[in-house]
Amino acid sequence: MISTDLAADATLHRGITEVEAESIALMVGAAHGLDTSSFTVPYVSTWAASVPGKTPVEVVQSTAERVRTTALGVLEKLDTQKIGDGNPPSIDREPLSRRAEVAPAITGTGRDGSVIRL
Repeated sequence: MISTDLAADATLHRGITEVEAESIALMVGAAHGLDTSSFTVPYVSTWAASVPGKTPVEVVQSTAERVRTTALGVLEKLDTQKIGDGNPPSIDREPLSRRAEVAPAITGTGRDGSVIRL
């Protein structure tokens, strides 16, 4: 369930909406073999930095669950063959503090029962 405060944030500032939309597009594209990170990451960073009272990291963290849930929902409804797992190849998703550890996988199930890993 989406926090009311977080959902309100998205309607109050275009930066939050842009971070979410572009992040979803990045994940859906990656699942189809497209690496858009070279332009998506700077774009998202710029919008995340535009939100007053929050650091770019706080903006991205506050939108992460909505982004993941929405991307999985989009991927589930697409009839196209997924060749990637939603992880853009040039982005290291592990926090600096966990680089030596193995990060847990985020997974969902497609409508055909297949596992979609993000």
